Formats: sequence, structure tokens, C-alpha cells
Amino acid sequence: MRDRPRRPYLALLTITVRLADAMSLKDKRMVVRSLKDGIRSRMGATVAEIDGLDEKRRAVVTAAVLSNSRVGAEEMLARLENDVERRFGGYDLEVASEIVEL
Repeated sequence: MRDRPRRPYLALLTITVRLADAMSLKDKRMVVRSLKDGIRSRMGATVAEIDGLDEKRRAVVTAAVLSNSRVGAEEMLARLENDVERRFGGYDLEVASEIVEL
């Protein structure tokens, strides 16, 4: 009898960044681009800005990674969150995480 295939887990980290000093969308986009590129290159996550696109002082970015175990998804979320807080802790951040079994 075959074992049932493992179900993948989707780990989502949503980061709201408030940029009190941003004077233009260009200022905001520089920070958002740095955030997104860093998450992609360091963690291999898929990243997108999902809200606040036309607001110059607020951005909402979500990073997503797949794992073959819940423990792996939890570890990846912890690493992602630590990396974001270490690199962007000077900004007003709000971070939320979620794990979805697919």
C-alpha cells in the first residue's frame, strides 16, 4: 500500500511598512524595492507589494514560501521575520504570519 503524499505548506509573511519621512512615491519605492529584493535573494521567497501602492507613506508587502512540513514553514517564517526586523527595524513595521496547508 502506498503512503499518502505529504501535503505542502504555504508560509506567508505580510509586512506593513510606514514611512513617515517619505516625501514621494519614489522615496517609498526605493525602500520597498530594497525590502523585496533582499527577501528574494536571502530567502528565495516570492514577494509582492499587495496594498498601499499609491500611498507614499505606507506599503504592504507579502512574502510566500512553500515547505513540505509545517515545522519547515514555521522555521522559514521565523527566519524571514528576523531578517526583515534586522534590516528594516528602523522603520515602523507591522508583521503578520500565516501558514496554510495546501
